[in-house]
Amino acid sequence: MVSFLRAAVLTVALLPVLSALPAVAAQRELFEKVNDWEVERTVGDTSAHPCLISKTYKDREDHNLVNGIVFSLDGADVALALVYQGWEWDKGEKVKANFLAGKKVLKKQVSWNADAQVLAAGFPNSIVPDLLSAETLVLKFEDGDADFDITGFPQAYEALHRCDATPAKAAAAKPATPAAKAPVVPAETRIQAYAFGLMLQDMFKSCDFATTGKQRTAVDAKVASMQPEMAVVENVLREKLKSQAPACPKATDEAEVQSTIKDFVELSPEAFSAAMDKKSEEKVAKAEAAKAGAPKTETPKADAPATEAPKP
Repeated sequence: MVSFLRAAVLTVALLPVLSALPAVAAQRELFEKVNDWEVERTVGDTSAHPCLISKTYKDREDHNLVNGIVFSLDGADVALALVYQGWEWDKGEKVKANFLAGKKVLKKQVSWNADAQVLAAGFPNSIVPDLLSAETLVLKFEDGDADFDITGFPQAYEALHRCDATPAKAAAAKPATPAAKAPVVPAETRIQAYAFGLMLQDMFKSCDFATTGKQRTAVDAKVASMQPEMAVVENVLREKLKSQAPACPKATDEAEVQSTIKDFVELSPEAFSAAMDKKSEEKVAKAEAAKAGAPKTETPKADAPATEAPKP
């Protein structure tokens, strides 16, 4: 069941990044898909750059941990966010790392803004030609590297310009109409629990796995109870889960699946998310320990410890 959690982590990890990027409001709509990239537009945004592009994938050579890249334009600058499921940065932490496109150093000792699995920074748009000619972005920390696959970026960048150039859907002028309050984005832990509930529902429908009517009804009720507060992120979550559906659990995972269903139904969303994060961390730590004992063939991505410098 950890594979389901990892998919949920991917979805929620992107949310704080997207909301922090320029010209991003609470609600976005898909403009176009270009290979592995998604082009999204902020609903109602009439600025010069209402769109962003993002790519997410699982690294098969790194325990299938999730990687993500989010990019947008902001006048003469660009905003870039990199997501790695193995990071655990403190929110607001400033992380220093050299920034490379392929083997070319674009800037040394960039100060990245950290938040959990996310590092974000702004750059002049003069870096774009180097991004267009590269297939990877690399962060070089003192004790390790983190690389991100940006294959297909040139095509996605063209689509981003098409999106930015497309006029916003016209809305009739209503001078006396007061502005609506911005929707409130739910807490990340609640979003993660809700996303997991959606994945359980999909599992019930598409996987050949034994569940009872009572279990399915209880999960449906829990998801339905959270749905009203999730309206602002509902479409984003469902699109992400649709494009990154996790594999069905194996028969050998039955005990863990049953335990997870029970926890989802009985625990609060916050407690459930904390419990699943702990399970995921334990499994990753176990895999890292096994990897440390095996012959090394390449430098792994740098992980962010709680109190010290990133470790490979």
